[in-house]
Amino acid sequence: MAAIAGITTKKNTKGQLTHITIDVKKHASIIPMFNEMGLLPKTQFQIEREEGITLEQFRKNMHKRIDTLWSK
Repeated sequence: MAAIAGITTKKNTKGQLTHITIDVKKHASIIPMFNEMGLLPKTQFQIEREEGITLEQFRKNMHKRIDTLWSK
């Protein structure tokens, strides 16, 4: 197998491939693919964005809140 700059491999004593290390500075184009596959941990921002509500839901909630304040 030809060596590729920025990618290193390690084998165990039996000669089986056990680790692959990829330098993401040299291979930054691979990051989106890893994200799609779920191999990289999500940032706190990504977690909050997925759990958040849509703009339309926010507007409805705000209108309900304003209506309850005005009705008092």
